[in-house]
Amino acid sequence: MSEVVLNVRPTEMGWRLESNLPLEPIYFRSGARIEAAARDMARRLSERGLDVQLVINDRANQLIATRRYLAA
Repeated sequence: MSEVVLNVRPTEMGWRLESNLPLEPIYFRSGARIEAAARDMARRLSERGLDVQLVINDRANQLIATRRYLAA
């Protein structure tokens, strides 16, 4: 896998963190909590040798931020 992509997206009841890894999405009601969880996951994956791109969308599902975490 060349790069892990983590996406924070809105849902009807809160927020979803999904990725191109074979993992189930993670759901939170709080945008701040999902962003913190996404940053933590990105950091941990990069510490394990994976390049990670974190993509964050707002309530209108518009891109508001991207950040890269390079493999350590």
